Amino acid sequence: MAAEAKKIGRKRTSLAKRLVMALPLALGWTIYTAQPTPGNLLLGYIFGIMVVGATGFRGDSFRLKNPPRQLYNLLIYTLYMASEVLMAGIDVARIILSPSLPIKPGLSRVDTQDSTQSELISATSAHGITITPGELVVDFDEGPDGVTMIVHSLNIEASAQQLDADQQTRLRRILGILGYD
Repeated sequence: MAAEAKKIGRKRTSLAKRLVMALPLALGWTIYTAQPTPGNLLLGYIFGIMVVGATGFRGDSFRLKNPPRQLYNLLIYTLYMASEVLMAGIDVARIILSPSLPIKPGLSRVDTQDSTQSELISATSAHGITITPGELVVDFDEGPDGVTMIVHSLNIEASAQQLDADQQTRLRRILGILGYD
């Protein structure tokens, strides 16, 4: 009887995590479609639930530890990424529009700095780098010391120094969103 109650409790927790994880997808849908209406948000939420279910997300990497704090971290991370995308977009536009600025493309290695070695955290970190204009995660290298991302940059000299510091900021927020802080 107790084992069955635990199993039901785990299913409820998993369902709750799926419902919470569908919220950012619903917000993304609403922003992407540029229709901030309650009906469109509900449609995005339904799509979000379907995506979370279809991907087989069980919520193992996500903890509902402190939802207000986790939502705060999500908001701060979203604003941080928006500012990074905007600033990098301006830099790339300057490079493209001014032929006198040198372009020195190249590859660099960026440690995910994640002690949990979670695939979700690695993928989210890679996404944060890839959506930034001028940078693209092209591969992962899994070694005994952890996961390293191979990053192609439009200007290797400018971005190589900044990538590790930016990864620390990204990782701190991602861990906060997932309830690891």
